[in-house]
This record gives sequence, C-alpha cells and structure tokens, in this order.
Amino acid sequence: MSLLKEYSDVDVLLNSFSSHGVNCFFGSDDQGLMVTKDLEVTYYQMMHEQAAVHAADGYARATGRPGVVLLTSASGITNGVTGIATAFSDSVPLVIITGYLCHNHLKKNGLQELNTSVLTMAITKHSFRIKDMISLNDVLKNALTVATAGRPGPVLIEVTSDTSTKDIQKRRFSPTKVNKVTLEKSIIYARELIENARKPVLFLGGGVIASGAADEVRELVQRSRIPVVSSLLGIGSIEAGNPLYLGMLGMHGTFAANKAVHHADLLICIGVRFSDRVTGRISGFSPNSKKIHVDIDPAEINKIVPVDLAIVSDAKEFILNIKKHLDFQQINRLAENWTSEVVDWKRTVPRFDKSNSLLKPQSVIRLISNYSPQDTTVVTDVGQHQIWTAHHYAFTQPRTLITSGGLGTMGYGLPAAIGAAAAHPGKSVICVSGDGSFQMNLQELITIAKYQLPIKIAILNNGYLGMVRQWQELFYQRRYSDVKIISPEFSQLAIAYGIVGFKAQTEEEAQQIIAEAFQRNGPVLMEFNIIEEENVYPMVPPNQNNHKTILSR
Repeated sequence: MSLLKEYSDVDVLLNSFSSHGVNCFFGSDDQGLMVTKDLEVTYYQMMHEQAAVHAADGYARATGRPGVVLLTSASGITNGVTGIATAFSDSVPLVIITGYLCHNHLKKNGLQELNTSVLTMAITKHSFRIKDMISLNDVLKNALTVATAGRPGPVLIEVTSDTSTKDIQKRRFSPTKVNKVTLEKSIIYARELIENARKPVLFLGGGVIASGAADEVRELVQRSRIPVVSSLLGIGSIEAGNPLYLGMLGMHGTFAANKAVHHADLLICIGVRFSDRVTGRISGFSPNSKKIHVDIDPAEINKIVPVDLAIVSDAKEFILNIKKHLDFQQINRLAENWTSEVVDWKRTVPRFDKSNSLLKPQSVIRLISNYSPQDTTVVTDVGQHQIWTAHHYAFTQPRTLITSGGLGTMGYGLPAAIGAAAAHPGKSVICVSGDGSFQMNLQELITIAKYQLPIKIAILNNGYLGMVRQWQELFYQRRYSDVKIISPEFSQLAIAYGIVGFKAQTEEEAQQIIAEAFQRNGPVLMEFNIIEEENVYPMVPPNQNNHKTILSR
C-alpha cells in the first residue's frame, strides 16, 4: 500500500524535505511522486525495498548526513529490515518513513497488517508515530537530529491512520551526556599513559570517520609518530601511504598491524567496538598493553574488552583535547625505537604469487586503484573481494570506502553505490563485488541505467562463494559444501540492461578494460574471471590470537 495517498501528501513530503535540507531520498514504488516537478529534491526509485534502504545507507556514509527512505507498510518494511539492520550495526544515520497502518485493525488479519514499531525496535535508535502527513514537518526535523546525535543510527517515522493515536509517540532515545569534569580528568590520565608509553599503538575505528575527525587524527599521528592500525570501517581515517599506517587489524589484518597490537604496551582505541573479527581470542588480544577506549556510546566500553581508561566522548572532541596536553617531544623520544621497528614490519605484507599467468584479484584491485581519481568513492559487497579491496586499494580520504561491516550484508554493494552516486553527482564511484554477492541485488542495474549514474562496477568472478570456500579449504580439509555457484555472463547481462559491459581474463586485458572504463562518462560493468581458489591473506584462524597470522598456503 502506498505511503502517499493524495497529491497533497506529496506536497507535504517534498516541502518538509526541502525545508530541512534533504536533497534526495529513496524508495521502490512511484509513491505518486512522478507527478511532481520539484527540482530541489530528487527521488530515486529503486526496484526493491532492501535496495532502497541500502541506497540511503550509501548516501549517508558518503556524506555524513542522514539518508532518507520511504517504505510502504507490511512487506515493504519487512523487505527493508535487512537494510535497516545493516545501518544499525554500523551506526549509520537513516530516517525511514513508513505507513499507512491502522492500529485499531492489528491482530485482525487485515490487509497488509504489521506492527512495524515492534518489528523494528531492536534495529532502530528511536521511533516516532504520527497520525497523518500534516505532522511530518516537525517530526522530520527531530528525526534528522536524533539520527546523527551521539552514536548515529536509524530512526523510524511511522504514519498511521489510527485516529486514536497521539500525534507523536517517542521511545528509547536519550542523548549521551558527556561529563566535562570527568572528561578533563580522563584527558590528564590519558596524557600520562601516552607520554610514558614505550610501545604505543593508535587503533582507529568507524567512529573517527563518523565524527569527522580524520584531519585531527592525521595531525596527531604526524606530531606523535605513534604507529596506527584501523578496523575495516576505520579505513580512510589516515592515508594508506602514510608510513606510520600499518593497515587493518584482525582476522584479515596485516602482519604488521596484528604484530604491533600484540606487542604494544599501550593501545589507544578511538571509535571502535572490538568485534570478534578484530580481536580474535579475547584473552590473547593485546595482552601486555594498557588500553584507553574512547567512544560516544558508553554501552560499548568494557562490553567486550576490559580497558584501563574509559572515556565517553565524541572522537573529534577527544583528539582536539588530548593534542593540547601532550608533550610530543617526550613521546617521540620514548617510542622512537619502537616506531622504527614496527614500520619495518610493513615489509612483510599479504603475499600472492606473481608468477602465475592467471588473473589475480589483488592485481585487479591495484589496477583499479591506479586508474581511478583520488577522490573516488569505493563501495564493496561482502566477501573475499571486500578484504582484497581493503588491502590493495590506496585509500587517502575518509568516507571513500563504503562497506557493510558488522552485519556482513551480501547484496549491499550495488544499491549502496547508487546512494553514493546520488550523494556526489559527477564524482567517480566504483562498486567492487563478487559473483555471489552481486546476484543478490543485480536488479538494480536497471536503476543505474535509468538514471545514467557514472558507476563503474567490477565483478571478481571466481565461481565460488569465496570466503566460505576458503574456510572449508583451510579448516575442513577441502570438504567443499554448497560453495560452487553458477553465474550468468555478467558483461552480457549488463548489455541487456543498457550498460556497457567488458570482460577480462588476463592482467593485460584487465588493464585495457579498466583504462577504457574510466574514460567513459556513463555506467560500465567489468567482469574479471579470476583464479578460482585464490585465498585472502593474511588470515588468523578462528579462535586464535591475532599474532598467529597465516600469510600464505
């Protein structure tokens, strides 16, 4: 059932969006919006509700502003649940507007009946309920604020035709209050720990990017000379080419990053949540270090990894404060030998055999990195290609890697790339996917063709659900089960959708099609037939400590 029943609803919606700075939004049916001539607000009509939410998510990650999506009731919201959960897991600000639903009819098996607020309670930060679209303007203002306040997340606005419902019903959101006195005391203690550390490591997570602290953290690193590691979502906080950046930490982290954290005597963790893919076995995670944990959400502190100093603060505010207090000369003097030793570990990198004539995925990602403009936004799906991209694409700016972290949502990449392209019209956007992930939302090729979005799609086709196959190879003696998959000719499929399609099977062909793709203004799909059983390295075996890194077969 359409959310917008009358043309007047369309006017209210678009006027509300315009007045609060929403310049585009996403949905999956016409919503009566095709009648509008409004030029200030752009509506992107996707083919599926899950894709619509992922597109809003991609917009939000690319801009730092809330993505807005319209969902119809019942099946519309259930189709969108995966997208909402993806955003909630990674602290992405969204505003989801859904309805109509008459609550008097709940439990009566009415058409398109669903208790939306109960269904989404675990994956939304806050919810509002309004009885008609007239109330939307004021509620939208609040929803946009709540979505970005403190730890960002999805906010639901449910429009109901139940006349007994109060105009607005709120639940569950209370902003984090940072105690300034406590923060100042914590800053002093943090200064003492940092200035006296001989083996410090700075661990950056997605919270650094969410708070807009990339410039501040780069200055801190430049002055302190403290080695840096990041989570997957923290990539872009610091330039990949910075010699002090050791790479990603964790199960698929670099040798240097994992070894440095294991031997550190102080781990300064900013905007991280210590997922199991980062820590490995908890008892062996950075066992000899004191730990400082800075996070805007107090619920994340001491939840998984016990820390010595807990600081509830926005990442940017903390970094600005700590820089004022630190004696950088003392830090440089005490940690100089450590920094030199750790940086030298970067010579041991994820390895792959260059002698093989078959097309290697690492080579494809490096070629894409070499040919793409510096401010390119790279969106990935989930799987081996995601980790190859994290390791081999040279990211230099925050908000240029967009990927599903916590939920690991296959099918995320293509629609999120649409959102990223909508966020920055004319800017280069690359979607890196695998043959498994891509088939989960490939219907959105028609959306890219319809809006002629300049997205360059790179599909690494190895004929497997690669990450699962890798686990079965390494830990289950190659007893492969349900990992071999069948795919269409993706390059031909793209042509059927009206998109330029290329295919490569050698590194020479890959270089040719990548160069040509970036010379074209419109969308291009590139299919790369890569080695079937190439693995992602480094890799830490499950339930092991991070220093037990496998570098090759």
